[in-house]
Amino acid sequence: MTSEGSITSSPPPPLTTLVTVLSLLFSVFIFVAAIRLSQHLLPRSAPRRYLYLHTWHLFDFLIHIVFEGSFLYHSFFTYTALPPASSSGDYPHPASITTASKAAFLGYTNRRYGAAHSTFPTALLWQEYARADGRWANTDTNIISIELLTVFIAGPLALYICYLLQRQQHPAHGEPFNTTTTPDPSNKISSPSAAELWFLIIILATGEIYGGFMTFAPEWMSGNANLSTGNWMYLWLYLVFFNGIWVVMPGWCLWIAWGEVKQAFDKRTERADVEGKKTR
Repeated sequence: MTSEGSITSSPPPPLTTLVTVLSLLFSVFIFVAAIRLSQHLLPRSAPRRYLYLHTWHLFDFLIHIVFEGSFLYHSFFTYTALPPASSSGDYPHPASITTASKAAFLGYTNRRYGAAHSTFPTALLWQEYARADGRWANTDTNIISIELLTVFIAGPLALYICYLLQRQQHPAHGEPFNTTTTPDPSNKISSPSAAELWFLIIILATGEIYGGFMTFAPEWMSGNANLSTGNWMYLWLYLVFFNGIWVVMPGWCLWIAWGEVKQAFDKRTERADVEGKKTR
């Protein structure tokens, strides 16, 4: 019993719940599925780094479509209706609030949208992640804008890159990497589909890094109001590790693409020098 006038406080929620465990296991399952599918779709003779590229882009596609696609679904179709007399609207990001009026998501001032208003399994997943970044449980217009591009452009583009990687490694479905008019094992970007492949890898990787910056820059400039940085698991696992993957891997893709493009231009310059000497 507590003494009269004392204030009782409820204990904090447990750090690890069943939703936490299932969410992490599902992420691992998608990663393992991407590895196994990549090993099945590419021949054993494929260079190891192309296997890594295929695995990454397949994993990227699955995460964007399955996880972030469900986020968009709950953002647009899951809501709680407020009493008609209520004048409170949704809670968009401060950057979307003008001085003239308070913005309301989709114009509905009598609704609250987002995963926080559902008990569906995918909504519980986003409620779990929202313990680290509260914007993902509601309708932050900055996040939703980025995710629209991520789900409908970056996701399909990652899958198309997987297709191009497979096409390059299977001569029956297209030109392999080393097929040129004059066979040259070192010139890996000579076929049109190879040029398309590396161009799109650069575009997607740049977009992923830019999207990550635009996700967190508003928070950094507003004091991390929605981020839970005082808890080691939320900070280092949810925020740093899971988001850091989409900085490290796109950065690695850019590095590999730079090497391929540089090698192609070096070969082209060498051939031009040789042809120039022949015409003298």
